[in-house]
Amino acid sequence: MSLHPSSQEDQLAEDYASLLGTVSRIDQAVRDGAWDGVRDELDQLISAAEDMWATLSETDDDAEDGDRYQAPVTIAADPATVRRLIALYAEPHSVGRLLHPAPSDGRAPAGDDPGRTLLDGEFLDEELPSTAS
Repeated sequence: MSLHPSSQEDQLAEDYASLLGTVSRIDQAVRDGAWDGVRDELDQLISAAEDMWATLSETDDDAEDGDRYQAPVTIAADPATVRRLIALYAEPHSVGRLLHPAPSDGRAPAGDDPGRTLLDGEFLDEELPSTAS
């Protein structure tokens, strides 16, 4: 499959994959009990979210620095193209692979719904432990 994304589609996919990569690193730090790492990655998560927010916003350069209004940008991105790009860009990240499996991945969804992801179906083989005592 050959993708010819617009710059907007590419930027949205890159921004979102960056968020997924950061969430993956937070998850690993939690698993490792590396709480300083969690804190550091949360700072990166805020930065990644601000980057995507900026992609979806337009700065009013005439406003004073403290009063910059950022209006939403008109997005003409094709969601299917963005999802395919996300699957490619997020593949190195555990959360990215879970939420957006690559088409060549055996876990990838089949059928008529290109928006369906692994989390839309039954994906847990075991129940999560109960927190009730």
